[in-house]
Amino acid sequence: MCGYDSSTVKKLAWKPWKSLVLAAALALVCAPVRPAAQDAPADWGTRPTAEPALVIGNLGKSTAALRGAWAFHPGDDPAWAAPRFDDAGWARIETGRDWESQGFHNLTGFAWYRRRIELTGAATPADLCLLFSGVEDAGEVYWNGRLVGRSGRVPPNPDWRTPVALGPGNLYWPLLIPLGSRSGAQPVSGVLAIRVWKAPYVFYSFRNEGGLLATPRIGSREAITALIAVTHETWLRSSLYQILLAFISGIVAVLAFLAWLRDRRQWMLLWLALYTARPPLLFPMLITPWLLPFRWSYGLIAPIVGLQDVSLWFLLLYLLGLRDHARLIRWTRWTAVVCLVFNCLDGSTQIFHWTTWPDHVFLTFDVGFTIPALLLQAYSLVIIFCALRKRLDAARWFLAVTAMLADLDFALSNWFSLGARWTGLDWYRIFTYPLFSVGGNNFDPLTILNTLLLVAIVYAVWRYQAEQSRKQSMLDEEFRNAQELQQMLVPEALPAVPGYRISSAYRPAQVVGGDFFQILPVEGATLAVVGDVSGKGLKAAMTVALIVGALRTLAETTGDPAKLLEGLNRRLHGRLKGGFATCLAVRLETHGDCVVACAGHLPPLRNGEEMMLPGALPLGMVAAPEYTTTRIEMRAGDRLTLYTDGLPEARSAEGELYGFERVHALVAAEPDAERVAAAAAAFGQEDDVTVVTVVCADAEDLSAHRGSESMPVRSTR
Repeated sequence: MCGYDSSTVKKLAWKPWKSLVLAAALALVCAPVRPAAQDAPADWGTRPTAEPALVIGNLGKSTAALRGAWAFHPGDDPAWAAPRFDDAGWARIETGRDWESQGFHNLTGFAWYRRRIELTGAATPADLCLLFSGVEDAGEVYWNGRLVGRSGRVPPNPDWRTPVALGPGNLYWPLLIPLGSRSGAQPVSGVLAIRVWKAPYVFYSFRNEGGLLATPRIGSREAITALIAVTHETWLRSSLYQILLAFISGIVAVLAFLAWLRDRRQWMLLWLALYTARPPLLFPMLITPWLLPFRWSYGLIAPIVGLQDVSLWFLLLYLLGLRDHARLIRWTRWTAVVCLVFNCLDGSTQIFHWTTWPDHVFLTFDVGFTIPALLLQAYSLVIIFCALRKRLDAARWFLAVTAMLADLDFALSNWFSLGARWTGLDWYRIFTYPLFSVGGNNFDPLTILNTLLLVAIVYAVWRYQAEQSRKQSMLDEEFRNAQELQQMLVPEALPAVPGYRISSAYRPAQVVGGDFFQILPVEGATLAVVGDVSGKGLKAAMTVALIVGALRTLAETTGDPAKLLEGLNRRLHGRLKGGFATCLAVRLETHGDCVVACAGHLPPLRNGEEMMLPGALPLGMVAAPEYTTTRIEMRAGDRLTLYTDGLPEARSAEGELYGFERVHALVAAEPDAERVAAAAAAFGQEDDVTVVTVVCADAEDLSAHRGSESMPVRSTR
């Protein structure tokens, strides 16, 4: 490794970002050259010229560790697997330790281990096997010159796993490799040759890497199998908490995602699902790294961590009450995009066969993409500091503090671990050192803080959802009250109008609607009024209540449709906040004539044909519009249809509008109001639909119903 000035390191000790920059620079300058046979210790050729065989007697059902000095040589030559090859001039190093700590600094590429083994005694097992583990990064095992097993795959198409220690004792995921059988009880001798390949260094590298990190063991298949079972049990016992945490997080993620699918407006549930998905997604990379090739593990970690960071930021915006901070939200969105881009670029380099690239090329990309992603991890602190200016309750304070501490611990451990090899600083151990152990499960600061953060987030989400549920219940109650009020405003029973038959239908698109109609008696006549308020929902319903109240008051003083609209406009102007209302008022006179005034509403249909009326502005848009009246002579049997735009604007599932042509054809068939409204609803109602039909009675109807005049029909749905 390249040297560095210790005084420089001391100056940088209190400035992590400078240490990170130094790490990046040293990573690029000091990256090793492959293969590195010239990096062997200067005195390796002067080592002992012969190494006695390792004698193992009466092995029986037990196993023996192949400890001691092994012949070692950097480089690669197939002839080195032959049992008769003379390795007397090779260096001698131990297994169970990396080769860097034994003098072979910055060694990457191929190197060979050789050891002569002699098995004696009648108890030597016939099913001789080797327990092989902890190779960094890929290796092949040769017994007496014959390839008997491998860990991963060496170049030209390398495939390797991360040799992470499985709990206490530096146990690594083991492999059972049969060495063949023997006949008789004569002593067995052989040469075990192990070809090891160390991949080029990545930015996430530590000091003292390479080689056989675990000592091979030899024994019977039964004994080796028992050792493997013990290793698996040790791993399982020491990983129970991480497995439990991943399992619980996965359940929360699935439930949150399903809840979001039910209501896509609840974005917080999606962010919760993405955040809690991190432990199960990272499980095969961090807890069971032997399940995936290193390139997949190293490539997927960055995007998953980036997605976790982004989801945490948006969760904090929701849970800390910062959604009204427009500038912060805008900055968070842009920062999230940049963070995901750098993390995805960092991971995407793994899809290439980068182990064949020239020196420094991959490491340059790795450093260049990783450092910006690491720096962006601190953005959650910006969100938390913005929240500190707000009044937070105890649950939100707990969330803010745990998020800040967990983010700092995770970021600092990443910063220092990524630079550990290149700066020689082991500060990352402060953040990853186990504070205590329960049942073989180690609890370091990051594990504890992540657990507290998960609890804080789930509790805060539960509180948030409970608050939203209470608000929704209050809103539902308001809607029910508005619906009851609107039902009171819709005429319960239509009055008898001399000389006319009237039917009506009212179908709101939501719980409450923005349409209205009234049948009001005035001096010597009857007023039929139909209208539509812009917008939908509760706001439109409240405007309807205002209009109907004003309409009933005005009808007590005037029966002129134009003056009625002018009075409504005076009461609405300046009170609708950019909204408006259309209205059509018809005065039904006893002798059969009608007087019509329109304020931006659809003209009525007379016997299925649209009437021509002078144009006028809707109510509430200007202070003093002019409204004029039009007199219509009605003959016996004539039908006048008043309706709102929800009828022609009904839309099918394919997106086709019902249209005016269908409306005219429907009305020409002389149905009552309910059948007209039902046709629109069956086609695909999207807006409120109101229909009022007025039929001029003939002479027989007048004589038959004189006194009661007519049997009005009213339908409300």
